[in-house]
Amino acid sequence: MKVILEPVSGTAKDNLERAKYEMERVLSFRGTVDSVKALNNGIEVKISINPGWDLPKEQKVDSLKEWITAKVRTTFKIVSMST
Repeated sequence: MKVILEPVSGTAKDNLERAKYEMERVLSFRGTVDSVKALNNGIEVKISINPGWDLPKEQKVDSLKEWITAKVRTTFKIVSMST
């Protein structure tokens, strides 16, 4: 899964570690952060969904989209999410 975040303040490059920490906090047992990369104005976060999470894949993705949107703090704006 790929999430594109946009920092509310500062540059994408300056907020890479903060974005990684924020996504790890939000994901908890649901998945892990594989990589964090600065784009022009955003940050691309690649996530692996926990295979041990006892739901069908489609439900995992839908649940993560809702969960991430609801739980990411105000330091980032979610631009997009895709699988």
